Amino acid sequence: MLKMRLLFWILALSLAVSSCSVDISQNNFATATLPPTLTAAPSDAAAAGPSGGLASIGDPTLPTFQVPVSWDSLKLTGKLVYTAAGQDGNSAYFRIQALDLATGQGTTLYQAPSNGFIYFVTVSPDEKELVMAYSPPPGTDLSAHQELYSLPLDGSKPPQLLFIPPTNDDEYFQPEWSADGKYLYFSHVNYQLHTDPKAHFPTYEVYRMAFPDGQPQKIVDQAFWPRLSADLSHLVYVSYSPLDGTNQLFLANPDGSNPQQVSISVQGIQYIDAPIFSPDNQSLFISVVTPTQSYVPGWWDRLLGVSVAFAHTVPSDWWSVPVTGGSATQITHLNAIGLFASISPDKQYLVSYSGGGIFVMRPDGTDSTMIINDVGGNPGTVTWIP
Repeated sequence: MLKMRLLFWILALSLAVSSCSVDISQNNFATATLPPTLTAAPSDAAAAGPSGGLASIGDPTLPTFQVPVSWDSLKLTGKLVYTAAGQDGNSAYFRIQALDLATGQGTTLYQAPSNGFIYFVTVSPDEKELVMAYSPPPGTDLSAHQELYSLPLDGSKPPQLLFIPPTNDDEYFQPEWSADGKYLYFSHVNYQLHTDPKAHFPTYEVYRMAFPDGQPQKIVDQAFWPRLSADLSHLVYVSYSPLDGTNQLFLANPDGSNPQQVSISVQGIQYIDAPIFSPDNQSLFISVVTPTQSYVPGWWDRLLGVSVAFAHTVPSDWWSVPVTGGSATQITHLNAIGLFASISPDKQYLVSYSGGGIFVMRPDGTDSTMIINDVGGNPGTVTWIP
């Protein structure tokens, strides 16, 4: 059984031998069915994987670092919480790190154990805890799968498994908090193989749960990448067509009701992801594979399920489109993989994660400035907190 974790390890290996460059020097730039309820994790579950538990957060032995504040003229404040990967001797590592934008002081909040993989991290609106999509070290059957864990930023408790997946074919990723902290949204994928040729494979769904003790509830079928507007009025997500792998952008009520497609009147746009609302909630930033690129998925892509994440694993750029739909505007010219964005607390900047580093820019793409030039070449996330 091919799992999402295997896909990302293969991507990481491919990126290690053929990296993509990001130039910030210019301002341009059948359906598997889940049970109606999921099993809640025991209250004392310490996020143990099949072959070992997670390392302790807040460990004083974890490395700190200093980044030269080359962006001092921008007068940035707050902290970036982001994922990073690298090599320590002969071992690869995945970490959650924080960078103070005023001082350039960096700290490691958490490091996964050997062969553990962290992909997606989101920080709660009160900045007290985070939720991560984590794949623990595989057991002898290589069946480790990706689940959601919460852990406090101050290290006062070990990581906690939020709920127990019903089967080993179920994985959870892309967690996203509502601005009021009451709900956690996330994506679900099921890799169960079917004998029915008309069955969807894989199956993607958007869920939400009242945090921390609510029951996960499915709110959208065949979709992923949920993000909430700051005013809590709308949910944006990306739909997935299992027939041709193409994506469509949708707006809906926070509970997934009343979905409306956001039409994009630019010829050739097929693969999009990582949507986020603009600071004024009037536009959407989306990661788009440049329409002039020609990309036809081969058998290896289809085998690994790459077709559902074209814009995340293929060189892409940030575009902006009105929430009402219409003409989209390209605001960067990066050809970068793994784009993911967060809005600054003062709503003046957008910080973007990419496989080539983390940079900030104005919402129109100007004043683009590299902050961290090495995150390990893997897809990941960044959150800007006060």
